[in-house]
Amino acid sequence: MIRVKLRAWTASFRFPTFQSGYQPTLPVPPPSTIQGILSAAKGKPVYLTELSYIGYIFRSSGKGLDLEKIYALGKVETDIMKREFLYNAELYVYLPNEWKEAFKKPRYQLLLGRSSDLATVEEIVNINLEEREAPLGGTVVPISLGIPGMIHTLVVEYDYSKTPRKAKLVKPFIILPYPRTYAERKRQTSRTLYDPELDIGVYIHRWSQ
Repeated sequence: MIRVKLRAWTASFRFPTFQSGYQPTLPVPPPSTIQGILSAAKGKPVYLTELSYIGYIFRSSGKGLDLEKIYALGKVETDIMKREFLYNAELYVYLPNEWKEAFKKPRYQLLLGRSSDLATVEEIVNINLEEREAPLGGTVVPISLGIPGMIHTLVVEYDYSKTPRKAKLVKPFIILPYPRTYAERKRQTSRTLYDPELDIGVYIHRWSQ
């Protein structure tokens, strides 16, 4: 297994219930964002349901609020919208070893959300995870895990063979922000794989099963 570390100045992940006027960000990337990153690295569409496993952890230094000029569709008038963003973002992705070469020389730019959220590969390391009780966070987990948290239905992967793209797999998840306090770590603890270097649990998704 390898762990790829991506870093970006900013990140933003579309809130699924957002309509208009204000654009909040999810605290962690949805699986579809991970699909986009892997597809960009490979230079072709990648489907998470075809991977043997994948895990990821996201953390940032905080949240900011930006004012953005938007153009209404079919109109000349502009409007101002408030948009949340996360800053000093780090994303750790756990993948099979064969992904090492793709991240050494990504084919296209890697994004943590929007086109302005450019990310760079900071580190690729081989890692062994141990199973134990550990706090989870900075990721999404299935509802069946029973950990308290915000629940949202998220796109796991898009079908890129159609234009415009269509959601291929959608599932409900518990969204777990990166735990920063003792209470959060205790509340989000489960039997899982553990990364001793980051001192955090890693939930491994296996959508191919």
